[in-house]
Amino acid sequence: MVEALVVKIFYFVIAIFSMTLVFLFSSDPYFAEQFKQDLRVSNMQANEVIDYEVNATKVIAIYEADEINRYSNKDEALKFRSTSLRSDQTHFLSSDKAILEKNLIKFQKNAKYENNESMKFLSQEIIYDTKSKILSSKVPFEMFRGADRAIGKSVVYNTQNKQMQAKEIKAWVKHQE
Repeated sequence: MVEALVVKIFYFVIAIFSMTLVFLFSSDPYFAEQFKQDLRVSNMQANEVIDYEVNATKVIAIYEADEINRYSNKDEALKFRSTSLRSDQTHFLSSDKAILEKNLIKFQKNAKYENNESMKFLSQEIIYDTKSKILSSKVPFEMFRGADRAIGKSVVYNTQNKQMQAKEIKAWVKHQE
């Protein structure tokens, strides 16, 4: 009787082992990949940041942010504001969020560009290339220059030679007599 009980326990253990092997061989080996999360954590965080860019004789730019987070491949600023004095123009840029990756700054949510020649540019996203000094937006934008107003689907504005290229715009120009 004891031998029969030992044989039954042995068969039960073999059955459990067999079912476990069948389950393991039939399961997807990459199933665990679906549960991996993006765990990018900032390397550094700073609050109430003010940064001055200077040349040999004067301050040429002021950058401000409520919070800056530095990641391995980008910097992210919240409530970003900048004032830049380049040649004869003063440029003002601001947004709720700014992401700096290499030489591109993406201004997101309530992005705004202004200069001292009464030009104002609003969009939900503005991309600024720091090397070529070109502003662009691939989302709908609104632009003002004095009393004139324009809206459109996308725009590229060269801040150095003051040339703009826009797609699908509607403009309202005040007639001067």
